[in-house]
Amino acid sequence: MFKTIIYAILLGTGMAACLSQNDKSGDDETASSITEEIIPTTTPQPATPSPEQLQIRKGQVGFIAIGESIEQMRQNIPAGFAIADTTLSQEGMQSTAYIVRPEQIEKGILVEQQCSPACKVWRLNIKSDAYKTVKGIRVGSTYEQVQAQHPISTVLLADGGLVAVAREGGLTFVLNEQQVPAQQRARLTPETVPAETQVKSILIY
Repeated sequence: MFKTIIYAILLGTGMAACLSQNDKSGDDETASSITEEIIPTTTPQPATPSPEQLQIRKGQVGFIAIGESIEQMRQNIPAGFAIADTTLSQEGMQSTAYIVRPEQIEKGILVEQQCSPACKVWRLNIKSDAYKTVKGIRVGSTYEQVQAQHPISTVLLADGGLVAVAREGGLTFVLNEQQVPAQQRARLTPETVPAETQVKSILIY
């Protein structure tokens, strides 16, 4: 009788161990099947701007044209670009402007408007070296490079700084006046601007 009880206990323990192993195996299979069903997600990468979207042409930069309505411009912002409102102060007056830029970079284009009464694109101020003219000139190019590709008709010291106006019209290069001795800035001509003076922004009218 005693042997029977011992045998029953051992048999019960063995069965419990088998059940425990079966339970664990079932859990593993369930965990495995759940793991297999998980689909890894990836963060979508911003669209890369095309060369055409970063090209400076007469009266236009990429997809933004001088004279188009601000409403139309805002509607035509393509994927991969961001737009934000900003405020400009000119001659004591405040006005709304817009910063349009590729999402991957901090700088882009400052879009200035005129409203009479409908608001239209008046001027584009390119701040980023991602943009370039059809002849390869960009922010950071030297005055010598500018002269070779976009001959300059006028150099003057204005409120916006030292500017070089291209003969072809509608294209103005704002130069880094800090690279020119202060006593020379007001007397510069297209021929006397130091060759290594860099472009710090480009204006399109």
